[in-house]
Amino acid sequence: MNIYLATFAFIYTRIFTEGLSRPTKPAEHRVLDLWGRGYTDHPTLLPHDTRLFTTAILLALTSSSLSWTGSSNAFSLIGYSLGGGISASFTSYFPSLISSLILLAPSGLIRDIHFSTASKIMYSTGIVPESALEWMVKRRLRGGPTGATAVKPKEQAEKKDEAKSAEAPVTEELPKGDGFDGAVLSKRRPGITVASAVAWQVEYHEGFIKSFMSSIRFGPISNQHEEWRRIGQRLCAQNATTMDSVEEEGMQNGKVLIICGKDDPIIIKEELLDDATEVLGENNIRFETCDAGHELPITRSEELVGYIWDFWDGR
Repeated sequence: MNIYLATFAFIYTRIFTEGLSRPTKPAEHRVLDLWGRGYTDHPTLLPHDTRLFTTAILLALTSSSLSWTGSSNAFSLIGYSLGGGISASFTSYFPSLISSLILLAPSGLIRDIHFSTASKIMYSTGIVPESALEWMVKRRLRGGPTGATAVKPKEQAEKKDEAKSAEAPVTEELPKGDGFDGAVLSKRRPGITVASAVAWQVEYHEGFIKSFMSSIRFGPISNQHEEWRRIGQRLCAQNATTMDSVEEEGMQNGKVLIICGKDDPIIIKEELLDDATEVLGENNIRFETCDAGHELPITRSEELVGYIWDFWDGR
């Protein structure tokens, strides 16, 4: 039986896990909402950093009747978007717990060029009054992911190598484009789209805006090269040895599987491939792409599930 934990930035990505929860092979899985998203509360006094997200993962493990830890137990970890950065960070600190790591359009290695000086000041603390910043973020997010961005989707392809404007980090978790906004989250509820799910959280989840802002400030969105490099070092050691014990305790296939959309305006395919290869090592990564933007787990769920099962099966 394969057991895996999936971490995602928002509840809409659960449509992806539906493809893995009904495989031809038995599986035990856990899916978690990040703090302040979906039906999960926002911890008011804690920054949304790696420590808090690690706590969320460990709490998810304890909710299972199975043993997910110990000398004979390890699990697969799947992370999408911000969840990808969280999953990589967790793996770097708890390598013996992870049997395979799968990252879908992950954050963590977004280049600094995509953050202007103005945006860095804007998301520092103590400069802009918090109440004013919360008002501005909420106002922009009410229009949905596309309405929240200062860069129009049509212009994004032409300017993706340029720095974003001061408002752009408002949507680090909310990528742009009609394909993303209008993506239907569940076949059983076709009226619920990404935009409507975000709008619901903005209006009715009191902790959403605060947790959103805190994740941008403190979450593993960029500059995670050292954490990723530790994963690469572990894989290099694993792939260089012939000891059975190391191979058994190491990660499956001796690689990290990364899947990215060819037209993703946030996690740019070419940049991700170059940067992930540099920190993980060329022989320690398997990189796949699909014809989609950042909405790939929603619109390309079957294709992604195929990539994942092929990876697990060693094909």
